[in-house]
Amino acid sequence: MTENVRNTIITMMIMGILGFVLKKSGVTDKRTDKFLSQLLVNFCTPAVMIYITLTNFSISTFQNSYKGILIAIASMILINIIALGVSGALSLKGMEKGEFISMATFSNTIFVGLPLITGIFGEKAVPYLMLYYIANTLTFWTLGIYQLVKSSGKAFSSKNLMKIINPPILGFIAGILLLWYNVSLPVYAMESINYLRLMLTPLSLIFMGSTIGDLKMSSVGSPVTTVLILIMRFVLSPIACLLILKVTGMPEDLTKVFIVCAGLPVMTNISIAVGKYGGNPSYSSFMTALSSIVFIFVVPFYIKLFEFI
Repeated sequence: MTENVRNTIITMMIMGILGFVLKKSGVTDKRTDKFLSQLLVNFCTPAVMIYITLTNFSISTFQNSYKGILIAIASMILINIIALGVSGALSLKGMEKGEFISMATFSNTIFVGLPLITGIFGEKAVPYLMLYYIANTLTFWTLGIYQLVKSSGKAFSSKNLMKIINPPILGFIAGILLLWYNVSLPVYAMESINYLRLMLTPLSLIFMGSTIGDLKMSSVGSPVTTVLILIMRFVLSPIACLLILKVTGMPEDLTKVFIVCAGLPVMTNISIAVGKYGGNPSYSSFMTALSSIVFIFVVPFYIKLFEFI
């Protein structure tokens, strides 16, 4: 493990512990978590998308980006198929089945991925993270939601597809349009966007720690199911992504970022979707928190995978 990676992990742990202490001491609560989540997703992340697109992106990168998005989607579909088979072997039924498949497939790309990616690779890697985020978002709000709705016994609605058009995606689109038409924002606008960008990483880590502070052992599901989700998130998913990237011959920098993105903790939005469609979101919330803790210790494994690129 390089010193840069070690420092990034230690910094993430310190900020996460701060969020945990704030939750346990009663300084923050569920309302604070909701506020942080809304601020990060609706304002800070779009600001990052616009800023990074205008400062670290190019039209040629955008024109070639569809390949990366398709590869990321392909790796998620592969893991999704494996998770579907595993859920059948475990005889999971109803929402438990859909929840298991989603937790095994989709990554917490923003709250955990952005601080780690920028810490390890620098901001030059954020465009690659954005590509994976787009793929993750598209796949979750189509295939993922379809499977959750089907598991709940309800009918899939086309309204669910509107969730694909979310603030981070809109921020990325806005950045691309500004870049495409060579529009320069006023200094005060860029400074404001930059302030929001700088808030994202520390607040994301505090939010993650606060979420871990809500972890309750009463929410623990089957130990077998829990371990299998962790294995699929942290072992099978990055390996599957690496294999597909090797076959397609993508650039080394993109490959490294995608490997880390594929092995991020359980996606936060899963618990929200599970609750919306009549399931019990406590287990998926627990898995988001637990996988965030375990994730810190598996990052060196991803660094080891870089040797096979």
